[in-house]
Amino acid sequence: ICIPDKEDESGPIILHLDSLGLHCSKSIFGYIKSFLREEWNYLNQGEALPDLPIAEKIWKNLPRRIDDRIIPVPQQKNEYDCGLFVLFFMERFIEEAPERLKKKDLAMFGKQWFKPEQASGLRRKIRKLLMEEFYNSSKDKCALDPKPLSSVGASEKNEHE
Repeated sequence: ICIPDKEDESGPIILHLDSLGLHCSKSIFGYIKSFLREEWNYLNQGEALPDLPIAEKIWKNLPRRIDDRIIPVPQQKNEYDCGLFVLFFMERFIEEAPERLKKKDLAMFGKQWFKPEQASGLRRKIRKLLMEEFYNSSKDKCALDPKPLSSVGASEKNEHE
């Protein structure tokens, strides 16, 4: 969900990026719009307008000002890289999208946004990060308790005898 600048005078834009092309955008948009309408109703219960980055005239008619877009994106070549594609979409979006996305900025996306292999390659990057964290945490644990594991086992054995 992208919230444009107050000066832009447009409502939120819900983006659907589907790397498998299997999900029903209409129902996804419906659920998200329903949530936003409920949130809007809740926030409008107060006397003062909430401090939001949306122009007042947009806010007053927010449920009618929510736009949605199906974004064409690179497609995964298997049925198990969904999570990697979601993470890669988020990473690329954070790195490349302007702070406040406008409709004209949607052209940055497309089937050629990146190569599917780049998203699938995220698996190696995540594995490397996890291995480094595991190594560092076990190194830290050994620094706190310098007894080798073999001596821990031996002392436990002696306590039970």
